Amino acid sequence: MTYMNSHFYPSSPQKNTAVVLGATGNLTFALGVVLKGLKRHNAKLLEQADVIVYYQQMNESCRQALNQIIPCRFVEYHFPHMAEMRPHILRDYGEMTFVRYECFHFLKQYQYVLWLDADILVQGDISGMLAQIPHGIGFRREYYDERVRVNFTQDIPNFQMNAPHYNAGIMAASRQLPGDMDELSDWCYQKTSEISPSLYYPDQGILLLMCQHFQLTIDPLDEQYNCEARRCAFALRKAAIVHAVGHRKFWKYYYFDEWFQTYKEWVTETGLACQNNFPFFKRLGLLKYPLFQVAPDPACHPIKFLTYLFRACLRLRY
Repeated sequence: MTYMNSHFYPSSPQKNTAVVLGATGNLTFALGVVLKGLKRHNAKLLEQADVIVYYQQMNESCRQALNQIIPCRFVEYHFPHMAEMRPHILRDYGEMTFVRYECFHFLKQYQYVLWLDADILVQGDISGMLAQIPHGIGFRREYYDERVRVNFTQDIPNFQMNAPHYNAGIMAASRQLPGDMDELSDWCYQKTSEISPSLYYPDQGILLLMCQHFQLTIDPLDEQYNCEARRCAFALRKAAIVHAVGHRKFWKYYYFDEWFQTYKEWVTETGLACQNNFPFFKRLGLLKYPLFQVAPDPACHPIKFLTYLFRACLRLRY
């Protein structure tokens, strides 16, 4: 599994940070919104960062559109153990969820690595994360008193299943991590294969077990760097990253004005829209409008749809 391709090397001596993302082609629009947020709010960070995008089924025109926002390195990804996974992992997560295992390879050449999920809104400066990981790896602690065991269908022997639970949608890592960085990545792949029948939140659980196995201290990231979209307006206003976790996405669930206006800008520039095929919108010919391309399904969520329209008409931020 260990390898070292050219995309693991900084593009210049000034680049000490790798910002890593991943998505399939149908989520190109979501990555476009993330990259636009990075460009708008993180100019200083990007001066010292390379952006690496892992992808599957993303054609050349999609990659070129992303590259027009910020120069990116594109790496096609294939997870080697997908056939062993429980069906819900393929349905709910897909192979790309395991890309974050690759992040540790970058620490051989970069001082810092930031992993960003595609279902986020970057609305502020995220560089402060780099100062919050003195022990080398950081996640945001989950809001409720959940434990590591929630990531699995059963307890995993020889691990502390009652240890605190963290959300791995945003991850910061640095060379402060002890040991061989390739070994960390390899262990994650191997453990995923070994306990695949027991995985529920797959890669998140594996990363937390990895920290236990290698006796790594997890530094808790501040909520502003991974604030769930369902949080109160006060928390959302302070957030540098708003994260639409689970099935509640900025597309087909929430209205967040900055996310929507950025998406609208993306569609105008590229024509690459969210593939929302809800029959109601299709019959009325509404799918040509960005507002309806990312709206909730009125047939399944009528109240959510009306709330979405109300908030969009008033351009409510939160």
